[in-house]
Amino acid sequence: MNRSKMTAEREKSLKKLAVMMNTRHQNPFPLSEELLNCIDPVLAPEEVDFLIEMGTDPYTYDQVLSRSGMPEDRFKDFFEGIIRKGYAWPHDTPDEKQWYRLPGFMLGAFEVYLADGRETPEKREFARRLDALLHSFGKLNKFPTRNFFNAQVRKSQPHQSILIPAGAPATGIKGRTIEVGKAIDTEPARVYPAKTVEALLEKQEGGRNIAVIHCFCRQYHKMVDTACRFDHPPQSCIAIGSLAKFAVEHGTGRYLSKPEAMDLVHELQSKGAVHQVFHQDENVNNPEVAICNCCWDCCGVLGSYNRGIIPLNLHAFFMAQLTDESLCNGCSVCADYCPVRAISIVDDVCRIDGGKCIGCGQCELQCPQEAIRMDENERTVFLPLLKKSDARIS
Repeated sequence: MNRSKMTAEREKSLKKLAVMMNTRHQNPFPLSEELLNCIDPVLAPEEVDFLIEMGTDPYTYDQVLSRSGMPEDRFKDFFEGIIRKGYAWPHDTPDEKQWYRLPGFMLGAFEVYLADGRETPEKREFARRLDALLHSFGKLNKFPTRNFFNAQVRKSQPHQSILIPAGAPATGIKGRTIEVGKAIDTEPARVYPAKTVEALLEKQEGGRNIAVIHCFCRQYHKMVDTACRFDHPPQSCIAIGSLAKFAVEHGTGRYLSKPEAMDLVHELQSKGAVHQVFHQDENVNNPEVAICNCCWDCCGVLGSYNRGIIPLNLHAFFMAQLTDESLCNGCSVCADYCPVRAISIVDDVCRIDGGKCIGCGQCELQCPQEAIRMDENERTVFLPLLKKSDARIS
């Protein structure tokens, strides 16, 4: 699909929209030609103008209709097109009304645009341009730019948290004995986050809080002819809460029952999926909105790290430990499945680098000798940008 070079007026409009979308990110995207090129084949000029007019505040449907100046019969289809492209997202409010607002890029509009699994010429062109955008970040992977990039990400708050499979025991959790009749001091009440993906699914109430969508990362790689090394089904990412309803109502996903979601998760776990949880407004203290069940190959986060494109900054709950060296036969299965190469085989025994472990539980799940366990250890894991010579995927 050939497109002529954008005009100066078009570039100015797209840059204004990109600045607004960047307000959704802790670490804004560079306003590069490659970024603007990703938006260009997706949005018509009229849609860009409307989004700029709408701004970054949340609005109800009636409010955006009023601001559009269009008759309702025309606006309905126009706004639905913007929603399906991912450039207007639902926004949770205390009054439980349906509000919409402009999202960021990733997690944001880019994921929704490919979530329906369709492969149109426009979507293929978007995938090609997205690939160019991601590889353009490689320009940062040199001294001294690499150090500045690492420092910026290190000081930011983690965007995602990592959950383990339910089969991984919380061996680091210890109780205490309380003498009957003795008064004790209590800490203020707090809501504890789910630490397994199964527990997160279990706490979703009602029948319309879980939906499955196409994996954005796998879909994008498929359309640029770099197929995933893992045999994961195309529909494998899970939207939860209001994002689940959003996905189904606008044709990008389908509802799953809890048993169906559990079956999908267990299938993906067995094939090496890491459960990465995205939170509202890129804040791990906010409600969860999606579960990325992806691999270290095509995942936009883990795959980009392994390609030397981005550093990692994740919230982890567990750390892997070798229980007994005599149990390990040095088969290297754990090292093969580890998404960040935190495991190496030395003298036929696995060695776990606790500083690199993101606590995903894949090593424990895949170990045929049951030589690894997951100990509770809540922390932030920062892994600096890999030098190009150290990248796992060239």
